Amino acid sequence: MNVSGKTAVVTGSASGLGRETAISLARNGAVRVACLDIHDAGNAETADLVRAQGAEPLPLHMDLGNVGEIKARFAEVLATFGHIDAAAFVGGYSWKAESLDVTEAQWDTFVNVNLRGTFFCCQEALKAMTERGSGSIVTISADAAFFPMEGLAVQAAAKGGIAQMTKTLALENARRGVRVNCVSPGIVHVKKSGWVTPAGPPQRPVPNLPPAPPVATLQEQTARGRALTEREIADTIVFLCSDAASGISGDTLFVNGGGYFSLRYDAPNNLK
Repeated sequence: MNVSGKTAVVTGSASGLGRETAISLARNGAVRVACLDIHDAGNAETADLVRAQGAEPLPLHMDLGNVGEIKARFAEVLATFGHIDAAAFVGGYSWKAESLDVTEAQWDTFVNVNLRGTFFCCQEALKAMTERGSGSIVTISADAAFFPMEGLAVQAAAKGGIAQMTKTLALENARRGVRVNCVSPGIVHVKKSGWVTPAGPPQRPVPNLPPAPPVATLQEQTARGRALTEREIADTIVFLCSDAASGISGDTLFVNGGGYFSLRYDAPNNLK
């Protein structure tokens, strides 16, 4: 878990898992943490929390759906901090949606932010890290990428793409000194605030099935009977960023407490 002296970049840092990851990196010794998010007010709060842990924050506005903005923000990070040792690409969003009604615009928005945004963040981090011959990148997938879940086809496509992309990036860059891994969080109590993500189309009833249970019962369907905490996910990310994980690359760690008995649930189409 020791990341002493490292310079880190975190996307999606304004709240939720991204904020907790930025704080955890600072808590475990990172000396500089760049915080990249579209929600400026929340990101400023995260910067204060990172500073309180003794690290130097750099809060920057960045839209994951804008590749030009991604490139510009990474250039700014490098101009300010000089290098990048670790990167956690947590930014993105989820919704449950009726696959029959997903529009081209909704697909493009979701996939551009989650999959394309993650790829180009990885590309910028890899350029900086391979030049120095060292570094660690952590991407975020989702269990819907590996287990079929009603209403999550678009998420499965985007997050599944992230998981498989991670394996290839790890292979390509192993001899360049850079590790690339993925974390697939389970059911997490996430404290989101500020920016509201675009929603997908409402779901239709599933033919010949009773109504799905409410989302409030979701944690009861997990193996441990509880939701995971943000810190449990963040600490896993920090471990993968640390030298303690030097032998791990191209892997996906499932941080879901042991799996699920069922994952049918009725929820608003904007989950996070």
